[in-house]
Amino acid sequence: IMVPTHGRMAMLGSNPIACSMPAEPYPFFFDASTTVVTRGKLEIYNKAGKPLPEGWALDKDGQSSTDAPGVLQNIVEKNGGGIMPLGGSNEISGSHKGYGYGMLCEIFTSILSLGMTSNHTMQGTKSGICHGFAAVDPALFGDPSEIKDHLSKFLQELRDSPKAEEGERVYTHGEKEIAAKATMMEKGIPVNENTMLEILDLCDYLEMDFPAYFGDYCPGKKTGGFEGNY
Repeated sequence: IMVPTHGRMAMLGSNPIACSMPAEPYPFFFDASTTVVTRGKLEIYNKAGKPLPEGWALDKDGQSSTDAPGVLQNIVEKNGGGIMPLGGSNEISGSHKGYGYGMLCEIFTSILSLGMTSNHTMQGTKSGICHGFAAVDPALFGDPSEIKDHLSKFLQELRDSPKAEEGERVYTHGEKEIAAKATMMEKGIPVNENTMLEILDLCDYLEMDFPAYFGDYCPGKKTGGFEGNY
């Protein structure tokens, strides 16, 4: 789904890079695509009937586009266009860096494994996505507890660092997600109407009893008013 810098055809995937390391009061969690956004974000805007923000996607001619359904259709049909790399569409804003990070992901997954690169992952109805994993033992570098304390101290210094005027405080990676999980465990997961319709249709297709799983949360099929938490 990623269009390389100066290109107009999607050639790479969203190619996420993730890293986690123990710390207190919570771990460092970083998990991000090397595209400006993931395809899922485009689908959310499409279902909500909203135009995409400028600087996310390109049309089949390699020009900026806010047309969510059009961009998604072009990706599926491989007509051209797709999502921009981190840094946008040109080198002035750092597009080549996001493109390069995406290539690092390709090298450590599909290239080293002799697997299919992102532009060849779909073969008919089958996909062949490659992955790469690595684990590093902190004890190879020193005392694990001291290393954990060292990271914990630095993360806290980041959180305590001065914030911009009228801005939020500084967060560390994974902090917002941990807070969001706690909120959703208490209040439920927000689901928009079109997504709920898809879930209901899928339940019908699989002959699943929706109320048996969701109880009082079950809305009438295709009656509207699904916006809310489930």
